[in-house]
Amino acid sequence: MRYLKLSLLILGISTASLSAQNSIKSSDGITLTIENNSRIITLGGSVTETVYALGAGDRVIATDQSSTFPSEVFRLPRVPYLRNLTSEGLISLGPSLIISSDDANPKSVIDQIRSAGTDFLLVEEKESLEGMASKIRTIAQAVGKEEEGEALIQKNKQEYLLADSLRKTLSTSPKVLFVLAVRGESTFMVAGANSSASVMIELAGGQNAVTDFDGFKTISNEAIVAANPDYILVMHSRLDEIRAGIEKTPGINLTKAVVNNNVIGMDGNYLLGFGPRFGAAIIELMQKIHPSITL
Repeated sequence: MRYLKLSLLILGISTASLSAQNSIKSSDGITLTIENNSRIITLGGSVTETVYALGAGDRVIATDQSSTFPSEVFRLPRVPYLRNLTSEGLISLGPSLIISSDDANPKSVIDQIRSAGTDFLLVEEKESLEGMASKIRTIAQAVGKEEEGEALIQKNKQEYLLADSLRKTLSTSPKVLFVLAVRGESTFMVAGANSSASVMIELAGGQNAVTDFDGFKTISNEAIVAANPDYILVMHSRLDEIRAGIEKTPGINLTKAVVNNNVIGMDGNYLLGFGPRFGAAIIELMQKIHPSITL
């Protein structure tokens, strides 16, 4: 190994690539032996955040369009959104490793990239404390930052436990409606049960205002009026657009959330990414819907 490292240094290749020379199982069941992690493309906001949080951001050569944190990513080349990948666009950048959320598509592109000799690691996205830990641990192993990964997991667990203890002191559970998007003039796509937004709302000591379906769906204005949420939560990047749609829609503009000026925004990857800022996001959302909480 010593002679191999020396040879790589002579050739100008970073020995950081050797730190992850071990077997890792991709979420699609493929076992990878990553031998070079010196040139990384990250796909998916929480994956990108995690690589940077582990201290391996200097190896990232490109990210996809869903990656918005940290700000350094905007100085890098941007590849297509992870659900609309092309093999040519990725391979042309010369990555030694691609790390992606497991909802990357199309699968045929992933196969083509692996056939071309580039490691493509899919990381499972699970909306839970355990899912956060598994994601960080997998990525940390891939980039050779296992110690940093465990420290990051412990930090998030501590914040999670703090949120849990705060939640036990609450006497109210406000109804929170998460609006993902507004379609057309005033048709709203919202989060139902078993969604990332619903999980975060509950962890923050609230209750999802709409639970009669799973995932994200468009619902009628009448259904929103009937839910009469105490808070309406949106991604900050869409706050102005959605707030304008809400305020001009009869009925919805009379819900408690709008009347009390409780339409709030948070960064989308921060709120829904279940990544390295997972614990902090729970606490921040808790403070927004429980203003009496102080730390």
